[in-house]
This record gives sequence, C-alpha cells and structure tokens, in this order.
Amino acid sequence: MKNINSTLIALFFILTGNFALADIEAITINGKSVLLKNNNTWQYIEIKQADARYAHLYVVNKQGGDNYCRLGFKLKNGLADKITSIVFRFSAHNHEDVLYDTVTKGFLHLKPTNEGFKEVTFSGMSCEEIKYIRVHGADRCEIGELTKHSAEKGECLKLVQVEANDKFVIFKRYNDEPIEPEAPETTEAETVMESNLQKEYESWKSRQETTEAETTMESDLQKEYESWKSRQETN
Repeated sequence: MKNINSTLIALFFILTGNFALADIEAITINGKSVLLKNNNTWQYIEIKQADARYAHLYVVNKQGGDNYCRLGFKLKNGLADKITSIVFRFSAHNHEDVLYDTVTKGFLHLKPTNEGFKEVTFSGMSCEEIKYIRVHGADRCEIGELTKHSAEKGECLKLVQVEANDKFVIFKRYNDEPIEPEAPETTEAETVMESNLQKEYESWKSRQETTEAETTMESDLQKEYESWKSRQETN
C-alpha cells in the first residue's frame, strides 16, 4: 500500500507542478494525511488521537458550461468548538498552471457536527479547462478561542482538512502567493532526438549539394558532347 501511495504522491507532484515557498497537505486514497514539501519530498503527518479533529471541506457537486464552472462545497464542523466564521479563497488554475480566477466564500455559525453549503462559480472557463484548485486564505477566522485579531497566518487553515474527491485535484496551501509555472527542462531523450535530427538534416543537405554538383557536371558534359558532335559534322 505504501508503494501505491508513493506512486500517487509522485503523480500529484507531476500534475500540480513545482510549488515554491510553501508546503502542501494532501490526503491519500486510504485517508492518510501527508505533507508535500517544497523540495519535492513528502512525509506522513502524525496526528495524535486527541488532536484528530478537523473541519472537513468536501466538493459535493459540479456543474458547468462553456464559460463557467460551478462547484458545491460542504464544510462539516468536526471540531469541538463552534465555527463562528471562516472565509476561504478558492483559486482555479488552467492546464498551463496559470491562475485564472479566484473566488472568496465564507461559512458562518456552524456548531460542532453541523454542516454548511456554499457554491463557488469560476467565470470565463469551463470545468474541463481547470487543472487544479487550491484552497487558501482563511486567516481571519473565529473558531473557539481564535479570533480575527489573535489568529496567526495559517493557524485557521490548519483546522481544515480538504477531502479527496473524484471531480478535481484540490488541496490547501498556506501561502497566498500564486504558483509560478516553471519552464520545462529539456530531457536527455529530447537532447538526443535534437542531435539526431540535426545530423539527419546535415546529411540531407550534403546529398542535395552532391546532387547539384552532379547536375552541373552532367550539363557540362552534355555541352562538350554537342560541341564535339558539331565539329564532327563540320569536318
């Protein structure tokens, strides 16, 4: 099972690109929490039983058209404290890793075990054009003893677990800065292919030059023959 999880986590890095300056929490298919580090390594997050309480964020439905994508989000309060308010930012990135749209939505007055529902609509792009969604912000929450004045950056988001789904790649990220796509590196195979194509082109060019030289020689010989034949007829 660990090998399967390692493969899925590697695929996650490939799908979402190289995230600079921030670590990411993700959930494997068997429900384990992992920390994806900014150096492309990962580790399981050990959760003490007493601390294993989260507010769970789910993607529950998807609806879209040519110029919009609407997602339904459910937040279930699994904490021991009431969620008075928490405001998330949902950022949609396209398949070129470009941040296309960000929508802000908040959940209010959720007692423990209660659920809240919000719709998030990304405008100007279809659902198929979205590569992944990152959940960030939530820094000025009011949960239990945390208030918008006392909560430190990332402290509110740590109380939320973004659940895996079959609709989108979605994860939480503590840094609000947009993810900058990196230029793809040229692989060894591509370098070899480029070298082979260059050699093939030079060989073709050499053959073309040879053909032109042969054509010139043939023309000169034809002229010389016709000149000789003309002299023969004159004599």
